[in-house]
Amino acid sequence: MRITPISQNLYTSFNIQNKKTQSLKSQPQLSCDTVSFRARAPKFENSFFMDALSRGYDSIEPELIITAKKFHASLQRAIDKVKAYGFEYDVEYNSKCPIKHKNSVMDKYERQGSAQDMIRGTVYWQDQQDVLSFKKFLEAMKEEGWILARLRKIDPETGKFIKGKNGQILRYPDLEIRQNGVTEESLAPLGEFIQRAEISRPRASTYADWQMRFVSSNNKAKMEDRRECEVIFLYGKNYKDAKELEHKYVYEPVRELKKIHVDMDIEHHPKGSAGATIASSCKEIQKRLVQFISQPLFVNAFNADLKIKDAVKLPVEISKAYSQLITNYANTIKRLIPTYYRELNTELLKDERIIESIKSSPSFQIRQDKIIDEKEIRDTKKAIKGRISDWKEEDAERIKKVMENLKITLNKFVVKE
Repeated sequence: MRITPISQNLYTSFNIQNKKTQSLKSQPQLSCDTVSFRARAPKFENSFFMDALSRGYDSIEPELIITAKKFHASLQRAIDKVKAYGFEYDVEYNSKCPIKHKNSVMDKYERQGSAQDMIRGTVYWQDQQDVLSFKKFLEAMKEEGWILARLRKIDPETGKFIKGKNGQILRYPDLEIRQNGVTEESLAPLGEFIQRAEISRPRASTYADWQMRFVSSNNKAKMEDRRECEVIFLYGKNYKDAKELEHKYVYEPVRELKKIHVDMDIEHHPKGSAGATIASSCKEIQKRLVQFISQPLFVNAFNADLKIKDAVKLPVEISKAYSQLITNYANTIKRLIPTYYRELNTELLKDERIIESIKSSPSFQIRQDKIIDEKEIRDTKKAIKGRISDWKEEDAERIKKVMENLKITLNKFVVKE
């Protein structure tokens, strides 16, 4: 779990209800702080703020390039030192995208509220359960002047930073291990600090890796203020190719689909409602794309990189029947968008919901006058109604793009006669 709190000043005009959901989801934020309800919206919808972020990226891009060159030179030298342990630095691939492009950074800000990994490097390493080899890699990086970044984590129950027995705030390594067979106990040779790394299972797509962020040990700034540089361990070039294909043909369509302003948690909608059906359809589309594209891609790539003898190459294809099923799910979402917004209007414009929303807003909490008059209710209704209308139009356009992306994916992988 990576915790990087964004300045609360950015959110004072929003009423945010925090709830853990699956990756790529966030709670809705209107341009005013008058309402909170379960629907799906990007993290940032304020165009002024996004424009400022865009200009900010432009201003730091030269610095990013300079830092990326230094980091990749260090990373390559470190890998050369530990080649005997199975590590490989892909010069050609790393030279193509040493920094994250602005569009990707902006999209990640929109979805997650932050984008730390603007400088990134990819390393191939086949034996990803070999903890002692990883220790050699860390030592080589330290010799080059780079150490793992340190994190502070927030306790979800108290809302405060997690502390140790002595009352000091605990620090965690910026290291996520998505692997079977790696445990906290197996990390013991790396020391107590590294043992606090986040360890999880591979994704449902079978994708597995190690991800970490380094900071310069020569920089005298506070640990939290240093420029972070990400390293991802993949099994090899085949795995890298599979990751790129999966990103283009599975991740991108699903990500675009999840941008529509509907909460994709089925439990948050009444049974049989348009919202529940949309969420269910989205889940089914993702499930089938992962089943027929992502999973065989990564299994085949793993077998190829590790040169598994007699490994059966799985077909990466979608039958015509399932292709039609996926298309039907997408058409269902497109058809139900207007119905969803009619239901939303009916629910949210009730006086009791309006009053509830006003009372839960940050501005109401700090104001002395707690009287809610008819004018405030009318004004709030107008603001909500206008925002919902905007969302409906945005989703109508977005679903068109989703249909186009899915068509490209299905055309590529559907079984040909």
